[in-house]
Amino acid sequence: MIKLLVSIKHSSELIGAIRGGADIIDIKDPSRGSLGLPDYSVVRETLREVKKLNVNNIEVSSAGGDIKRVEPYLEYIAYTMSSLGVDYFKIGLAVQRASDAREVALRVSEALKSLNKSTKLVLVGYADYIRAGSIEPLKVIEIAREVEARVVMIDTYIKDGKTTFDFLHRNYLEDFVKRARENGLLTALAGSLRKQHIVDAIELEFDIVGFRGAVCTGGRDGVVSEELVRELRKAIRDYYEGSTKT
Repeated sequence: MIKLLVSIKHSSELIGAIRGGADIIDIKDPSRGSLGLPDYSVVRETLREVKKLNVNNIEVSSAGGDIKRVEPYLEYIAYTMSSLGVDYFKIGLAVQRASDAREVALRVSEALKSLNKSTKLVLVGYADYIRAGSIEPLKVIEIAREVEARVVMIDTYIKDGKTTFDFLHRNYLEDFVKRARENGLLTALAGSLRKQHIVDAIELEFDIVGFRGAVCTGGRDGVVSEELVRELRKAIRDYYEGSTKT
């Protein structure tokens, strides 16, 4: 069954996301970009609360930013996030050249490996890569294989209501999943998605589907709603129970 990822910006949103049925709690700061780096205190507090709740089936991911150039601080951030105990660490490859993207990914990968922890590196490509001026998602797969990342994800760089499906044809997404699987990578789909896109994500055989704005009252910068998360969980369950298959 596809996993449901819900992005939170404060630890206060954690309970609603979990009760609603999220499988992965993703921590990021939406005001800082598509994959806005969250404050250290938010990550620490969220992980502490997850541990208190004793919900062993819940995984936690953290965003590391939309990376536009090779920066020395990336390794520090990756090392810190892994030491805190996140299950996934995501970075957006917003760079223009594949060589720079490879360098960024390699530095982060090596920092994560140095801790001998189980944090999985997630490399993110952007559906709207043309207007973002970044490398396309299919190139992210090649880089992920080279640096031994575990997950490749598609998101949108500019958050203006347009979704991944406004930029990438279904055939492109099918090819993305196929190539990722051939390279032993898990796949995740996000990008201003709405409830109706859950069926698309499942039928395209993505492993993870991610939401922020669609589960918030007040939009992407609002607050996670337990009820809205529950609606997405129900949509997933309904599909696998056969009531929404086409």
